[in-house]
Amino acid sequence: MTSHPSASVPLAVVTGGSGALGTAIRSRLTESGWRVIATYRTRRPEPAHSVGHTTWVRFDAADGTSTEALREAVTAQPGRLHAVFACVGAPSSKRPVAETPLSEFTAVHEANALSLVSTWHAVADRARRDSTAVLAVGSDAGQATRANNGPYSAAKAALESLVTTLAKEEHEHGVRVNLIAPSLIDSPLAAHVMALKGVTDPVEYFARLPWGRPLVLDEVAAACIELATAAHWSYVTGQIYPLGALR
Repeated sequence: MTSHPSASVPLAVVTGGSGALGTAIRSRLTESGWRVIATYRTRRPEPAHSVGHTTWVRFDAADGTSTEALREAVTAQPGRLHAVFACVGAPSSKRPVAETPLSEFTAVHEANALSLVSTWHAVADRARRDSTAVLAVGSDAGQATRANNGPYSAAKAALESLVTTLAKEEHEHGVRVNLIAPSLIDSPLAAHVMALKGVTDPVEYFARLPWGRPLVLDEVAAACIELATAAHWSYVTGQIYPLGALR
């Protein structure tokens, strides 16, 4: 006999749930007994033995059919949708604007900004009904503009604008929309980005960061979940929260 998840168990959506930060958020939620709808873009993660329940959906901002699939997955789940974590993102190639093809600007914008639009198209009806909290994951690059990072900085700045716009549009429905903007997180993606930047000594590079170290995936995941789900944050919407960066 197949058991069906109880409507009393809290439900969350984690887009980019197969990435490093998405995995950390998803793992914390399922270990706490949440039901999670998680998305991947290219390859469905292998099933893992873990506490909780995860439903996997392929999701790509450029593919309208995957947006519809996410909508159907959300509709099919019982109970209240408590939170949506928008973790989809992609780095740039770290070249000057003059040497970066327009196609890269388009692709990076699609991954980092338009993915939130597609996510909202999929979950809006349910989120409005359930007064859901939406937490987008941005980057300090959205405000701390750096050379050789034009596509990424522009996309993350656009994401911040989308978050504040959505917060104003959806306030009447009881939906909260905020963004957390971490600096460098110690992850496989960070190693890839540092390689693109020509960093040959990660330890020395980390020593020049705030507090002399990168952020840790689990501490960023904990901050995301706290901001989206803790009752004492329920008054907050339309805010951008830098994490780990000195300006």
